[in-house]
Amino acid sequence: MKILQLIARGRSRDNGPVGRAIVMAVAVGLAAMLLTMAFGVYIDRSIALFVFLGAMLALAFLTVTGNPLRPRGATVVSSFLAALSLAACLYFIIMADAHSKRVPMIDELSLVDMSAAIALVALVLEATRRCIGMTLVVLVSGFLAYGVLGHRLSGSFSHRALSAQEIVDHLVFSTNGLMGPALEVAAFLVCVFIVFGALLDRWGGGEFFHDLAQSLVGRQAGGPAKVAVFSSGLYGSISGSPTADVVTTGSFTIPLMIRTGVPRTYAAAVEATASTGGAILPPVMGSAAFLMVDFTGIPYATIVLAAIAPALLYYLVVFTAVHLQVVRRGLKPIELEGAPTLSQVLKRDWLYFVPIIVLIWGVLSLDRPVFAGAIACLALVPIGIVKAASPRQFVASLFQGLNSGMGQLVAVGIACAAAGLVVGTLSMADLTGKISSGMFSLAAGNYALTLFVACAVIILLGMGMPTPAVYALAAVLAAPALLALGVEMLPAHLFIVYFASLSAITPPVAVAAFAAASIARANPIAVAFLACRVGVVAFVCPLLFISQTGLLMIGDATTIVSTIVFVTMGSLALVATLEGYLRGALGAVSRVALFAISVGLLLDTGALRWGFAAAACVIFVWRSLNDRPRALAGTTE
Repeated sequence: MKILQLIARGRSRDNGPVGRAIVMAVAVGLAAMLLTMAFGVYIDRSIALFVFLGAMLALAFLTVTGNPLRPRGATVVSSFLAALSLAACLYFIIMADAHSKRVPMIDELSLVDMSAAIALVALVLEATRRCIGMTLVVLVSGFLAYGVLGHRLSGSFSHRALSAQEIVDHLVFSTNGLMGPALEVAAFLVCVFIVFGALLDRWGGGEFFHDLAQSLVGRQAGGPAKVAVFSSGLYGSISGSPTADVVTTGSFTIPLMIRTGVPRTYAAAVEATASTGGAILPPVMGSAAFLMVDFTGIPYATIVLAAIAPALLYYLVVFTAVHLQVVRRGLKPIELEGAPTLSQVLKRDWLYFVPIIVLIWGVLSLDRPVFAGAIACLALVPIGIVKAASPRQFVASLFQGLNSGMGQLVAVGIACAAAGLVVGTLSMADLTGKISSGMFSLAAGNYALTLFVACAVIILLGMGMPTPAVYALAAVLAAPALLALGVEMLPAHLFIVYFASLSAITPPVAVAAFAAASIARANPIAVAFLACRVGVVAFVCPLLFISQTGLLMIGDATTIVSTIVFVTMGSLALVATLEGYLRGALGAVSRVALFAISVGLLLDTGALRWGFAAAACVIFVWRSLNDRPRALAGTTE
């Protein structure tokens, strides 16, 4: 156990005044550079990426301890690793001109080049262990070992022998490895939107979303749980991080749910499920959509429009599950003293809508998502000025917001760097096609089984990892197998985004569920399983839009509308079946019948769908007429 603790993920470091000043300087300087680039100022891509990587590594070592047993104050080792990270990246920045003129794979690398590159890879792995955990380190190390030793294997997975220089050249000096698309998207796209979310939160955005949700649904039965769904969805659509969403909104909603009679486990599950949905809800979508643009070439606006219906369906089902539970338990509406009305919230905080509208407009209208994020950040400035008591306080809050944003970016940036090493090994050893063939062989060529294997691979990759990094890995591992099945590009990659996001609530390593459980003081595994039940539609929806692309706004108007209506009815029937309640407690026979109807509505059963829809309507009307008194009485059966 002691060995496992020594190599486990670290915890947040408690720096002194000098340490905090250094972290602030690095974070604010990096944020300023990346925002400047987002507004269109040119900085050489290679130089900017090495600045970004050096800063991310330095922040990782300065803000995260070596393991849970290490003291939380500054240490000589961490300071040395941070300095070494900056020095290694500074070397590549100084040598950028010389390296740009060499012919990759042909011109020899110097001993200093090799040493700096190997040191950089080692530093990335150590930062990954501290910030993400050993799971990703083992995965990356396994792929690197395959690149070094794969020529010793026999069979189809063998590759030609690669020299040390070839491996280092491909992984560090090319744009297919460490400095590839995953790190580039983290630096030039994800950063801007994380900064936007951090500044919005710093200037009261979290409280605004909570008050808005409270004014809309807070006075209903089970209001706090419904507030959690609304506020977590609103906040998560901007932040894109399930764990950050849980910590931010859950600190308000979970205790309030518990005080109003919601069981601890269910309160944590609702918050975890609602927060996880933020990673699939436009406009930010957990930042994975930006990587998707790079991998597929599909315009960002097209991706966002395609993702709207499934994301709204997800929150409709979660809200319905919560409503059925609170009615079943007989929870009554509560009147919270001082809770604002909708008109009061809109009158007081209408200014918050401006940057959000700017962001949505920019993402949908401009062909430059990063510029849209930048002007949305600029639109936040008047809010910061209004909220600040003085110019000095505004500057201080601005610096704190930038520092917070870069702190949130560290885990994503490090994970994307590690993912780049995996992607580099895959391309170097031509492993992508072999893995795709292996998945087909494992599934014996069966369509449904191949989808199941792809789901399992994506969720396993996502254990404890940020969504963008999971997507980057799965896009090169699982996407070729899906495309080979005949699945269209957009559904195939959205399929990956969905299951990459769902790893946040999928046992055994369900980071969002664990975060919510720590606030609720509940069993995290029980929370994770319950969260999967509450958010069941998220597991079903990707399997549906693979074949029923009308759910993604693909096709003619009749196909799109009918598909969305049938899938919505089927999803609501499924959640009623799982919750065991529909205008009164459902018996075993009713649940089986309703489950069969939900399956018939969800699957593309042709004309039979109309029959299943009619049956669903008959059951709802019948339950309403026969069980309405019991439902209003608040049965707890």
